[in-house]
Amino acid sequence: MVNKSRRNLLKAAALLPLAAACDGLAWGADASATQASFALDMTSPGRRVDTSLASLSYETLELSDPTFFAADNHGLVRLFREMNPHGVLRIGGNTSDDTVWGGYKGSMPTYVPRRHGKLLQPHVLQLEGLQALAGFVRATGWKLVFGVNLRIGSPEMALDLAQTVQRLVGDQLLAIQIGNEANNYEHDYAEFDAAWVPYAKVLHAAGLPIAGPDTGANTDWVIEYAKRHAKENVFLSRHYYREAAENGSIPDMLAGDPGFFGEVEQIMQVADQYALPFRISEGNSYYNGGRDGTSNVFASALWGADFMLALAQRGVAGMHFHGGTLTSVETSLGRVAKAPAGGDIVAQRDAMASRYSAIAGSRELGYQPRPLFHGIALAQRFAGAQMLPGRLDAGGVNLTAYAANQGHAVLVALINKDAQRDAAVALSGLPHGAKGELMRLRAPALDSRRDVSFAADGHVSADTGGACRITVSKGSAVWLRWA
Repeated sequence: MVNKSRRNLLKAAALLPLAAACDGLAWGADASATQASFALDMTSPGRRVDTSLASLSYETLELSDPTFFAADNHGLVRLFREMNPHGVLRIGGNTSDDTVWGGYKGSMPTYVPRRHGKLLQPHVLQLEGLQALAGFVRATGWKLVFGVNLRIGSPEMALDLAQTVQRLVGDQLLAIQIGNEANNYEHDYAEFDAAWVPYAKVLHAAGLPIAGPDTGANTDWVIEYAKRHAKENVFLSRHYYREAAENGSIPDMLAGDPGFFGEVEQIMQVADQYALPFRISEGNSYYNGGRDGTSNVFASALWGADFMLALAQRGVAGMHFHGGTLTSVETSLGRVAKAPAGGDIVAQRDAMASRYSAIAGSRELGYQPRPLFHGIALAQRFAGAQMLPGRLDAGGVNLTAYAANQGHAVLVALINKDAQRDAAVALSGLPHGAKGELMRLRAPALDSRRDVSFAADGHVSADTGGACRITVSKGSAVWLRWA
């Protein structure tokens, strides 16, 4: 009969090298954690992550306040640069097709309100808003994608506006997009194409860069558009939202959307064929402005990080998270903004922003990152890296894993979207004996609005066989960089 205490000592001794290899951070800390494994394949590198992966989208209506997108709006400039020094700002949304250019001197077509809209007169975009926007993109270092009004049917006005934007922004103008979610007002792709072509002809003749089709969904539109117009475009685009806000929930959001990634792969086949980047030019968790208690809590950070890396793994160049002020987004939906009043400064800033915005606040109150911002920051740390395949056994946990080569380093992200189970992940295929840094994305709970952090949490080491174990607590994520 084996002595029980001796058996325990032997078991502990067997674990010592592994615990030491991970600096005591991972194994044995929680014996109840579900065992999982992720085996990296260093021999078959995949897609390279574009440096503009983390990007943003705002309503054109935001330009009605020339102090918002302005070079001296230092708090907003700082958060843009902190998110990504190489991002792309897209100006568009519903209000781009409800906007007329105040500088246009030609005859204006009759404005017809959107079918479900309540706006009887169009928004008028003034030169001051564009001048301030140009200063903002220079201050942030971001590129610009700018949407012009297709629904009104005035290619001449669109040309005049686009040329003004190009003159002000210069080389930081990445593309002009014609129309926003035309699938909502054109009967089919043929009708859209017939409306789009006159715009494209005058813009292209003037030497302006074009991208599209900027459809709300309709992957078939993107594919057909590429077949017809690839040579005229600098990238392909469409939008993405998981569902309508009224159907949203934390469990639904964290369950993922594998069907959509099948559509992404279809688009990437065509994009590769024509050597064009593909961007999700507008998207977020739930449309209709996002869901309070879902789109603006910590669960959105885990969803956002996972979604971005899944896109990058498939070759998507950029994910533009839609957001901005509550007023701009609610107005775009034909609603009156009703922000909760009172509370401390954090609550006041939060009330100023649309429910799914990654950044909250105002020029007067200051700005702060929302939970989603931190998930975006995690994924953006893969910028410039080349994705690596890996074999994940999640052990039944709602766990995803990603790996990449970044110069002489190997990156790993482990995202535990499970509300109940911690995961003890056995990593293998790492550089033998590599030293690594570890950062954790965490909050008190999935529905936390505050106390969200993405911060350093020590160092790790792989053993001589290139293995290590990391515990990823329920509702959290880990980013590792192995030198």
